[in-house]
Amino acid sequence: MSTLHISALLEHLPHVGSTRMVHTGIGVWVAWDGQLDPGFDSMLLDHGGFRMAGAPGQALWFFLGDEGLRALGRISVWGGVNAMPVFIEAFPATLLVSPKFELALSLSVELSRQHVTPTESLEILLHPNLKNQLATNPGLSSSPVKPASGLARIHFEQLEADTALSYDSGLSWLGIIKPLGDPLSRDTADGWRNIARELLDILERLGLKFVRHEGFLIFEIPGLRRLRNWSRDTLSRIMHLKEEGEQGHYWPSVMAVVSSKGRTMGKDLPRRLGLDWDKLTPDFPHMTYRSAFFLGEEFAIHEARALSRGASIEDWCNVSLINADEESEPQGVLAVPLPANLSGGDAAVCFYCGLNNHKPGQCPSKVLAAPRPQLWERFGDVNMDRLEEISQKLDAGLADDPVAEMAKRLGGKEETDLMLSVLFEIDLPFQLRTLEMLWRSRGKDLPAGFTQLGPKEGDYFWAALAALREGNADNYETHIGQALAKYPRAYQPKSLQGFHAMEAGDWTKAVYYWQESGRLCYNAMQRGYFLCLQARSFEVQGDCHKAIALYRDTLKECPKWLEPVYRQGVCLVKMGFTDQGMQIFGKLLTGDPTMFNRVMVDPELERGRPHILAALWHIWKQAQDSGAALLGALGELSQSLRDRFLEGEPYLVEAEARIESLSKLAKQGNYVAFKRMEDGVAEVKEAVQKKVEAEVKAMLQSQARQFDELKSVQREAAWFPFPALLREFNRDFNFCATKLNWMRTSSMDEAENFHKSREFLPEVDERIRTLRTRLITLRIVRDATFFCMLLGRNFMWMEVLSLGLSLVLVPVFVYLFQRSGQAWMASMMEQQKWQLQKGLVIILTIAAVGLAAIKTAMTFEGKKRKLFKLAEEGKLPKKKPKPKKKPKVKAKAKVKATAKAKK
Repeated sequence: MSTLHISALLEHLPHVGSTRMVHTGIGVWVAWDGQLDPGFDSMLLDHGGFRMAGAPGQALWFFLGDEGLRALGRISVWGGVNAMPVFIEAFPATLLVSPKFELALSLSVELSRQHVTPTESLEILLHPNLKNQLATNPGLSSSPVKPASGLARIHFEQLEADTALSYDSGLSWLGIIKPLGDPLSRDTADGWRNIARELLDILERLGLKFVRHEGFLIFEIPGLRRLRNWSRDTLSRIMHLKEEGEQGHYWPSVMAVVSSKGRTMGKDLPRRLGLDWDKLTPDFPHMTYRSAFFLGEEFAIHEARALSRGASIEDWCNVSLINADEESEPQGVLAVPLPANLSGGDAAVCFYCGLNNHKPGQCPSKVLAAPRPQLWERFGDVNMDRLEEISQKLDAGLADDPVAEMAKRLGGKEETDLMLSVLFEIDLPFQLRTLEMLWRSRGKDLPAGFTQLGPKEGDYFWAALAALREGNADNYETHIGQALAKYPRAYQPKSLQGFHAMEAGDWTKAVYYWQESGRLCYNAMQRGYFLCLQARSFEVQGDCHKAIALYRDTLKECPKWLEPVYRQGVCLVKMGFTDQGMQIFGKLLTGDPTMFNRVMVDPELERGRPHILAALWHIWKQAQDSGAALLGALGELSQSLRDRFLEGEPYLVEAEARIESLSKLAKQGNYVAFKRMEDGVAEVKEAVQKKVEAEVKAMLQSQARQFDELKSVQREAAWFPFPALLREFNRDFNFCATKLNWMRTSSMDEAENFHKSREFLPEVDERIRTLRTRLITLRIVRDATFFCMLLGRNFMWMEVLSLGLSLVLVPVFVYLFQRSGQAWMASMMEQQKWQLQKGLVIILTIAAVGLAAIKTAMTFEGKKRKLFKLAEEGKLPKKKPKPKKKPKVKAKAKVKATAKAKK
C-alpha cells in the first residue's frame, strides 16, 4: 500500500484571491487502496457533499452542515457489512466562495500536512471539535482511538454508528411557482393554463406531491437527487417552450425553493416565506446559496440582489443550466456584475438615477450640470473582459460611504469612475439637469429640442432650482414662492414643485404638479416631457402598467424620442416579461450600438438580469464572430491595396493608417467598438472601391493622352529623311507603344494589372518626354531638309528664268543704245557681250538665290502644314510598285514542259 498525502488534493483547489462569502462546515478526507465502490460517492452526494478535489487513491469532500456526519454514519453501517480498505477523516473546514462562485477550502496548517496509508478495513476518524454535533444525530457516537502515524497530533476519535438506524439524508425542499401578469387578465389565465400543464407533467413524472391555491402551485421535493432532477427538467422545458415561440405553451412565471426544515406544505406557504414575488426573476428557480451549491457544477448561480445582498449561504440567489442541451446552440452569460454597494441598499429606487442606496434628495446626479453623451463613447472603448474587475474595484471603493464617494467619482477619469458615470447617464431625462435644458430650450420636439438652448430667462425659479440641488429647504421655499407670485401661469415653478414633492415622497402631489405643468405648456416637447415624468413616477412606485400607458402617450407627443421606448422595455422587465423587453431593446440596438452597454449595466433591470445577460451574450458572440470576419476582411483589403497601389503613395499610406485604427477596435473587445469597426470597414470598402474606380478612370485618361502624344511624335518622326539613324528613338517608341497596348487591352479590375499600369504610366511619360526631346533634333533636321528642298526648287526655276533674261537683256540693250544714238555704248557692249553676260548671270544668280530664300521662308510653314495635312488625309501620291520579275527557274520549267508536250 502506498502513502497518500492530503497536500496533493489541496494543490488541485482553485486559488481564491477575494471571497464573496465564507462558511464553516465539515471537511472529509477519503483515502483508499485499490478500486473504490461507485456507491461510496453516491452516498456522499445524496447527503449534500461537494467533491472538492480528487487524486489517485484519495478525495477531499466538504459538507455545509451535519449532513456529513449522517453520511459517515451510513458509510460506517455499510462498511460493517462490506469490508473495504478505506480511511476517512472528518475535521472542521472553511468553505471559501469567490465572486465567480468558485469553491475552495481552508484548513489548519497541521491538517494540511497529513499523510496516511489505508488499512485493510474501514476506519473513520472524527476531529474532537465535531463531537458536539453528534448529539443532534441519534445513533452516532465516538470513542478514543490511537491515530496512525502521519496524522495531525490531535485527539481523533473513532466514529461509531448504531446499525439499527438508517441515517438517511434529511434534505428536502418545498417549491412554489407563480405565474406573472394580472390574475384577472384573460391572457394571463390562458398562458398560465398552458405552462401549468407542462410544469405539472414534470411534477407527476418525478412523483412529487403538489397543491394549487390562488394562482400558486405548491409542491414538495424530498431528497437532493429529486431537487436536481426537478431543477434540470424545469429549466430545460422552459427553454424549449421559449424556443417554440407562439407555437409553444410558454408563459413567464417565478419559482422559489425553500428548505422544508421547520416548514410544512400548506396553502399559506407563499405568505409565510415573506418574499416579494414582484422582484423575482422569471423562469429561474430561486433558492438559498446553500441549496444552489447542492445542485453541483451542472448549474450556474446568479445573484438576486433584489432579495438579498448575497453575503452568506442563507441569502437568496437563482440558478440556470450551463448546458441545457448538447444539441442546442451554445449558451453563455456575460460576466458583468454590478457593484453590490450600488444596488444592495434598503432604500426605494431613486427617481433620478434608479439606484437604491440613497434617497432622491441625496442623489449625486444633482451635482451634474449638463448631459455627457461622450461617456458612452468612452465606455465603448473598455474591454468587456475587464468589466468584472472594474466592477469589483468600484464596489470596494464605495464600501465606506457610497453617496459621498459617488459624488466625488462622477468627475473622475479612472475606469471605475467611468463605469459609475454611465450609470447616471441612463436615467438622464429624469434628472434636474434635463429640467434645466427644458427651461432653456427653444425647440418644439424631442430630442432635437435639447440641442436648441437659449440663455436663462426668468427670475426666482432658477434660484429655487439651485436651492433644490443644494438641499437648502429655506431658500427653496423663499424663491419658489416668489416665482409662483410673479409667474402664476408659467410651467417652470410648477414643474420644480413636482420634483420637490417627489423628493419628499408625496407622489400624489408630484404627479399633480407635473400634470399642471403639462396644461400650462405651449408645445409638444414640453407636454411630452411632463408625461414622461408622470410615467417615471408610476414606474418607481411599481405600477408599471400605468407607466407604460403614459410612456406611450409621451411618444404621441414626441414620436422621435427613443427614451419612452426604452422605458417601456424597462417596465416590461420589471414586470417579469424579460423576453418582450429584450425585443424592444433589440430594435433600439440596431440604431444605436451604445444601447448594448446601457442595457448591460442598467441597475433597474436587476429582475431580468440573468435573461438579459444571456440574450446579450448571443448578440455579443455574433459581434465577436463578425469582428473576426471583419478583421480578416481588413487584412485582405490591406493586401489588395498593397497589390494595387505603389509603395509610398499618399492614398496607400492614409488607407493603411485607417485600416490599422479599425484593426485596433477589434482588440478593444467591446460591442460598440465592434459596431464602429463594422461601419468603418463598410466605409473603407466603399471608399477604396470609389478610389479604384476613379484611379482607373484617371489611368484611362492618361493612357488616351499618352496615346495621342505618341501618335503626334510618330507623325512628326515619320518625316525624318534618315530613318536608319532612329534606332534609339524607335526603341523608346516601341517601348511606349507596347506598354500602352498592354494597358489598353488588360482588365484593370485585376490588382496585378492595376499595379503594373501604375508602374508603367510614369515610365511611359518619361519615355515620351525623352522622345519629345529627341524629336527637337529630328524636327530641325526634317525642317532643314524640307527647307533646302523648297529652296532648291525655287532657286532652280528662278535660275532658269535669270539665264533666259541674261541671254535676252544684252541684245536688247545693244539695240536700244543704237536707236538712241549711243553707238559707242552699243559698240562697246557688243564687243564685251560675253563678259557682260557672265556678270549678268552672276548677278541674276545671286538675286535668284536671295529671292528663292525669301520666298521659301515666306511659304515654308504653309507648305509644311499643307503637306502634313495631305499626309494625314492620305491624299499624297503613292509610288507605283515596281513590276516583279518572273523567276528564271519558272521560265525554264515552262520551256521543259512545252518540249515534253511536243514530244
